[in-house]
Amino acid sequence: MRVPPIAKASTSRRAAASKSAKDRIAEAFSTITSVVSGSAPRPTISTLCRLAGVSRNTLYRYYPDIAKAVRHFGGRNGKRARIARLAALRSELSLLRGQLARLATLADHYHAAAEEQRALVARRDRELAALRNNAIQRRRASIAERAPANQRSTRPLTIVPPGRS
Repeated sequence: MRVPPIAKASTSRRAAASKSAKDRIAEAFSTITSVVSGSAPRPTISTLCRLAGVSRNTLYRYYPDIAKAVRHFGGRNGKRARIARLAALRSELSLLRGQLARLATLADHYHAAAEEQRALVARRDRELAALRNNAIQRRRASIAERAPANQRSTRPLTIVPPGRS
């Protein structure tokens, strides 16, 4: 079994300063990115270096990724990204408005169809009621015709249930 070599603890001033500089830069980066708002100035590399207490040369030489992140976050690249995002959002908004217009048209169509169905059902119900009334009147008239002349009356018919007299 092979044991990995143990790294020597570096006690040089340069390594200790580099480590603390990295911590200070990370803290400064989190500070300037959390402060950014509509009224705050955009984060710059100079601001980061001033907050961290390091020179610009140190930042560019030893921490190029952090410098790139600062430029992207607050610089021209960030502005381009925001502009591209805004254009994408406007495009999406345009598509959503088109879909909303089609949806509104469809809702209007279904509402008109439902109103037409309601009107047809109401008309059918009126016609059925008229047919029932006509059938009842014809039935009464036929019963009245079959009854002998002396038993004919104008009083309404009463229906007697079977078994009762």
